[in-house]
Order: sequence, then C-alpha cells, then structure tokens
Amino acid sequence: MKAKNVTEKRNWLARKWKLMIVWFIPVFIVGAFMIVMGVMKSSEPYKKALSLAQGNPVVKNILGQPIEAGWFVSGSINEREAEFDIPIKGNRSGGSVHVDANKHAGQWRYKNITVQPDSSGQLIDLLAVDNPMK
Repeated sequence: MKAKNVTEKRNWLARKWKLMIVWFIPVFIVGAFMIVMGVMKSSEPYKKALSLAQGNPVVKNILGQPIEAGWFVSGSINEREAEFDIPIKGNRSGGSVHVDANKHAGQWRYKNITVQPDSSGQLIDLLAVDNPMK
C-alpha cells in the first residue's frame, strides 16, 4: 500500500512539474521586484527626497496636497551610489522627484534632488540655498 502512494505522488509530480514551473516563475519575479522596491523605499536618499518634496511650498502649490509617492521607483541604488526617480502625486497634479547622490565616509552627499511637475516645464531644485527644507 505504501509503495502505491509513493508511486502515485511521483506520478502526480511528474505530470505537474511544468505547471509548477510556469506558476513559480511569475511568483519569483514579483517577489524579487517587491524586494527591490522595498530596499529602495527604505533607503535614506529615498526618504530624504520624498520628505523634501512633501515639505516644499512650491511643490505643494503646484501639485496640491497631500503629496504621495507612487509605487514604482525607477533607477538604481547600492551602498555607494543612488540615482532614481520617484513618481509623486498631489490632489491637483503629479510629477517625479529625481535623486542623484553618492555616499562618502558613511554619509550621503546629494548632487541633485529635483521635482519635475507633469503640468509644467518648471524644474524645482529641492537643494537650492533658499529652500527652507534643505
């Protein structure tokens, strides 16, 4: 009786292995994508850029409030460099925050954090000297 159960299980697995692989590949891809997005969204450059955008009066005036981050962050980040775009949206319009930074001696140094609203060609420098959120 035991031999029959083991044989039946092997036969089922032998018949269904292709279906299991077809199911596993999208699950693996989605899982890897979620991990990458989580790493980017938990990074210091991401948090700083989003905070600057949400607190900037010019950005608030153009996009409206509240300013929320979109789900898909494009670009790259590693232990020494970050360059990515964060989609953002207010109650009036949307845009994107561009971040370009390097890490030296354990500290992030920001070369560029700008907002490009969808509704205008005006590029807003969040690192400008007169920016109270810097």
